[in-house]
Amino acid sequence: MEEIVVIRARDPDGSVFKAVMDSLKGKRAEVVDVAAPATSVLRIGELEIHHKHRRVLMAGREVELNHGEYAMLYCMASSPGQVFSKAQLYEAAWGEEYLHGTNSVENTIWRLRRKLEEDPRHPAYIKTVVGTGYRLDYPH
Repeated sequence: MEEIVVIRARDPDGSVFKAVMDSLKGKRAEVVDVAAPATSVLRIGELEIHHKHRRVLMAGREVELNHGEYAMLYCMASSPGQVFSKAQLYEAAWGEEYLHGTNSVENTIWRLRRKLEEDPRHPAYIKTVVGTGYRLDYPH
């Protein structure tokens, strides 16, 4: 009996696809259709992320981000409104399991807020969801 598995997932960096293909090694696997992203620019309010060029603009002003900052921002911007745990954001930024007790995610979020938000202490974009994680919102 042949099994057919269909997987549909938002996978901006290809990591989900790679993990699935790695787990299927030695088995007959076939990619039937891979849809390209509709656009290479994510826009949320005045925030623009040009993923192809790894370029971020806020209100038309270019914002310099390091690797971790960019990866976390892109992760959240790919699904606005979705809450991401510290573990998910850590994995997105550094590709490894989150080490509890580290402040890496909090520090990166703070730096992002300082670079992107008009008032980092009262963010319009990057919101904290107490006890759960962070999400990127459309500003009011």
